[in-house]
Amino acid sequence: MVDERNEAAAAGTEKRSLHRRKRVIIPVAILILVAALVAVYWYAYMRGYVSTDDAYVDGDATTISAKMLGRVTLLNAAEGDSVKQGQILVRLDESDLRAQEAQAQAALAYVRETVPVAKINIDRAQEDFDRASSQFKSKVVTKEQFDHAAKALEAARAQYKVALSQVEASKAQLAVIETQLGNTTITATQSGVVARKWIVPGDIVQPGQPIFTLYDLGNLWVTANFEETKLGVIHPGDSVRVKVDALGGREFAGTVTLLGAAAASRFSLIPPNNASGNFTKVTQRIPVKIAIDAGRSGSTGERLLLVPGMSVEVKVRVERK
Repeated sequence: MVDERNEAAAAGTEKRSLHRRKRVIIPVAILILVAALVAVYWYAYMRGYVSTDDAYVDGDATTISAKMLGRVTLLNAAEGDSVKQGQILVRLDESDLRAQEAQAQAALAYVRETVPVAKINIDRAQEDFDRASSQFKSKVVTKEQFDHAAKALEAARAQYKVALSQVEASKAQLAVIETQLGNTTITATQSGVVARKWIVPGDIVQPGQPIFTLYDLGNLWVTANFEETKLGVIHPGDSVRVKVDALGGREFAGTVTLLGAAAASRFSLIPPNNASGNFTKVTQRIPVKIAIDAGRSGSTGERLLLVPGMSVEVKVRVERK
């Protein structure tokens, strides 16, 4: 009976010992497995790459603005519309300029009529001068009368030059008004898509005030802000994998084309001034321009899904030494 109890106690102790070993071995094995998976993932997907999520799709924004003060009478595009270069987008009220044009045309016609009159005055003054010169030699008229005839001829020639100058000035004034009339019609300076409309018909716009903002969706790139400590291994020509958040993580291929010439902080509204005594060192970020390779990124339709401002994650393939 005692032997049976001892054997049962020994079996229970062995089971408890085995249970304790399992409680230790299983977590350790799981940790080793996780570490191995992390190592494999790092070796396969992270080794030889420099990545950042401080990146976005970028493009050249074209601002359509007025060159003169005027009231908007027509907007020929809405947000999201595709426009072509040279397409009429805006018309400004031209009624005042049309009145000024008519006035300038009348003034030009008037000064043109003064030119023949001035020419006749020159001919008459020339005849008077020739006659006075002949009579003065014959001592028929006095020196004073001869001088008056010479001054009259000089004055007539000056008036003729003034009349010609007035014609040119009137032409120039009319040309200015016609140029302003041309500025009442605003066209697209490049093809693209209207990303933002800033005014509505009836608004009065100032010179340089934005009316539309256009983006050429066929000419986009990625701007990635890398930490300056990572910039030493990135070079133009390096291949890049671009993952777009808005497209469910779809990846695009790209190539590094340009490293920024200044840190992004230099272009902030108030650039930091580190000359003070309480300086705190902060790792700066340098913009890197990445061209999207449409040939390796999928179809044209996929490329058009990209719009400026989309958040992306980039991984640059680098050669570590």
